[in-house]
Amino acid sequence: MLKTTRLSAALALIYAGGLAITGSAAMAQESLERVSVTGSSIKRLDAETALPVTVITRAQIEASGATNTEDLLRRVSANSAMVSDTGQGTGYGTSNANLRGLGPNSTLVLLNGRRLANHPFGNIGGAASVDLNSIPFAAIERIEVLRDGASAVYGSDAVAGVINFITRKDYRNGEVSVRYGNTEAGIGGTEKGATVAVGFGDMASDGFNILLTGNVQKNSRVKSIDQAFYNRGVDQIPGSSPPSSSAPFPGYIEGLIGPGAYPEYPDPRFTQCGEPTSFVVVRSPSPNGLERRTCRFIYAATLDNMPDQDKYDAFGRLTYNLSKDHQLFVEGSYASNHGIGRVAPTPIREGFGPFNAEKFAFEPVLMPVTSKYYPRDILTKLGYTVPATGMEGIALRAIPAGNRISDNTNTQARFVIGSSGVLGGWDYDTGFNYAQAKGLLDYKGYINEDRFLKALATGNLNPFGPGDAASDALWKSAAMEGKMRESKSTVTAFDFKVSKELMAMAGGNMGLATGFDVRREEADDKPLNAEYAAGKHIGGEGTVPHTTASRDLAAVFAELNMPFAKGWEAGLAARYDHYSDFGSTFNPRASLRFQPTKALMLRTAYGTGFRAPTLWDVNSPPSFSNTADSVTDPACPDPAELGGRCNTQVPTKSSASSSLKPETSKQFSAGLVFEPAKEVSLTLDYWNINKKDTIGVIAADTLLTTPDLLKKFGSRVKRNAAGFILFVETPVDNLGDLKMSGFDVDVRGRIALSEGSGRINLGLAGSYVANYDAQKYTGGATGKFAGTGGDSTIAPVPRWQHTLSAEWAYNTFSFMVENVYTRGWTESAASVGANVGVEVAHRVSNSDRFNMSAAYKGIKNVTARLGVRNVFDSEPPYTASSSYGSHAAGYAASFTDPRGRFWYGSLAYQFK
Repeated sequence: MLKTTRLSAALALIYAGGLAITGSAAMAQESLERVSVTGSSIKRLDAETALPVTVITRAQIEASGATNTEDLLRRVSANSAMVSDTGQGTGYGTSNANLRGLGPNSTLVLLNGRRLANHPFGNIGGAASVDLNSIPFAAIERIEVLRDGASAVYGSDAVAGVINFITRKDYRNGEVSVRYGNTEAGIGGTEKGATVAVGFGDMASDGFNILLTGNVQKNSRVKSIDQAFYNRGVDQIPGSSPPSSSAPFPGYIEGLIGPGAYPEYPDPRFTQCGEPTSFVVVRSPSPNGLERRTCRFIYAATLDNMPDQDKYDAFGRLTYNLSKDHQLFVEGSYASNHGIGRVAPTPIREGFGPFNAEKFAFEPVLMPVTSKYYPRDILTKLGYTVPATGMEGIALRAIPAGNRISDNTNTQARFVIGSSGVLGGWDYDTGFNYAQAKGLLDYKGYINEDRFLKALATGNLNPFGPGDAASDALWKSAAMEGKMRESKSTVTAFDFKVSKELMAMAGGNMGLATGFDVRREEADDKPLNAEYAAGKHIGGEGTVPHTTASRDLAAVFAELNMPFAKGWEAGLAARYDHYSDFGSTFNPRASLRFQPTKALMLRTAYGTGFRAPTLWDVNSPPSFSNTADSVTDPACPDPAELGGRCNTQVPTKSSASSSLKPETSKQFSAGLVFEPAKEVSLTLDYWNINKKDTIGVIAADTLLTTPDLLKKFGSRVKRNAAGFILFVETPVDNLGDLKMSGFDVDVRGRIALSEGSGRINLGLAGSYVANYDAQKYTGGATGKFAGTGGDSTIAPVPRWQHTLSAEWAYNTFSFMVENVYTRGWTESAASVGANVGVEVAHRVSNSDRFNMSAAYKGIKNVTARLGVRNVFDSEPPYTASSSYGSHAAGYAASFTDPRGRFWYGSLAYQFK
């Protein structure tokens, strides 16, 4: 074993930055074997590179009590605003990393240094990234998080950094573990799981090793109505109402009244609106001066804060010594994630269905005034003259059909075969990698527009309350259920690289690495149902065209490491990529490391990066959808409709562009590592990212609420003859610049207690965002988003996030306390007004949660662990906006767990 320097030992601790537990494994000595560190292709004897890397070890994973990769990455403070459908009942059941909050597209996720396939469901302007649920959780040995750009080494997507999941190697034991967790409140959200890992064969003596792992996990739903986080606004924003929709149940007659809002005129045909799912809104007076009322629907009361989920994964790896200098490896993995997402029942009103390009309008939602369910008597009492015949426009919510349910099954299969070793004095590594992700979407509770409008036109369907058998049958006839979308995304790649120590320099040997890789990316995003593809599912994704596309790329790269003087080391790296669909890009990086003493290291790096457009951004046919939140139309033609058609989810039209350029970026980082004593270490890193030609869309709600955007792009807002919005065009484009900078800090310490009392490990890892400045279009005004709730295209940008930990370890017992903190942010008045009806900025409170766990290893080969998350049972801070990655209103699902105090335990048995 190599005796580590103080700095090497410090880095072993520092690389645990962002994780709650500082385990004794972090102090393990390094071996003489040269290893590759994420962000570099050169093998070296230690991990002391010029790049900031966070390492989460296997021991720390076990100590954290995490049951999935998403839970682990929430503890990395640089990974801001997780983009996740697995923590809420929405979307496609995916979980995506989001370093620096720059979006999943800007974070490269690797498994053993090689790419996986992106999730196969995509859309124009959306993310195309790896679903973290596809990572074989039980096989993970460690996670390396490079907190700096790395396009010079890895190519596209590594703008914000790289997360590399590294599996166990040369494992020769066995382990079985079971785990269970539940909310103290008993509201659901349970976690049940089991893991097995078996390894045999010694590389040194047997010449081979085989590793097999498996993992199963089952999580249960949490209903939003059981927590009612969305109802807290009245205490924090005076005059506000719960986040609601203009499509309620019971329904209402457009421009007139909702019969369920008049309890003084009781009628068994009409359900009365009221808590917990709706409330009464008073409009301008009726013709005889009485109140004109309608209902608003509290959609958040009918969805899930967390979905039902079933996950499993399997991983196998064979490593075989072909000879003394050559090693063959074969690995395969399969992961499946089945989730059931529930959102509010279908909203039905003009503008919520698919756009009719021939009519340049949306189909009106009409019922005959001759229907037995038409509220003729109430209208007459309010002074209206009811025609004898004709049709009347209405709006409603499909409560009789139940929740819209997206039943998603996402899988990823991956196969890698390759070899490594020494060839002609060069270390080499080469491999063929094939990965395919599949997605299957099954619908329940959705409504087919054409069949519903036909049923409504009969006059026998009741949109205002309970109906008879005929009405129930018509609701069933309008159902749109079954398998809707089955897609796949494929990556096929071959890579080869070599590295070698060259001439001796004053500070050590020069190192060189070079290589190439070729890759083919394919997407086949296929709707299975023609009506689904045409967007006939009201309140769904909109139109879903069949997108099939592929591209080829080839790249060459090189890296040079030059220890040119004692304590000094310079690094150069460069990569040239050629894409078949948009051309070529060249990205260099330069780095410098200076270690004047054993206790101090200074480092800096500068490089460029890029992100290629997604296959959907370039190839997908146009599609229609709608905004996630209600939006107020600033040019509303009728002030009386500010609570109706002029304050609602706005339809949108998305279009791809074959002329998109890749995003480009420049990254700079500088920092220090300081260990004044072997028990104390400190790292401080400054980082700066400047993106140009950012790929995205000017979202409809951003356009309508930003005067300068509306002035420049107002022609994208399409209106009907009466002046009401039909839809807003949202083409994908290369937009303006984005500049972001901040600091990462990591402090670690070890306190040896008196003899026989054990030790205490302390740690603080945090990230501070100094600025997040973004333009919405080239040459446009720059918005400053640091410390704000962002907008429809930018997630909240909290100034500060940290994980603080303390662990006491004594013989066979250890006890840990962890604090996970996110500083609050300010939501804009426009966002608050669109969601809760009051135009006032709102300061979101800080999130400050404590976790505790204890482990006991006093029984041979057995580890027992008991823990509690959110010790003080803190509620997530209230947010007015519902679009922070979810429909779950009242809190930001991207930053917190809604379950309250949560108890868990695990039991593991190791065998040989």
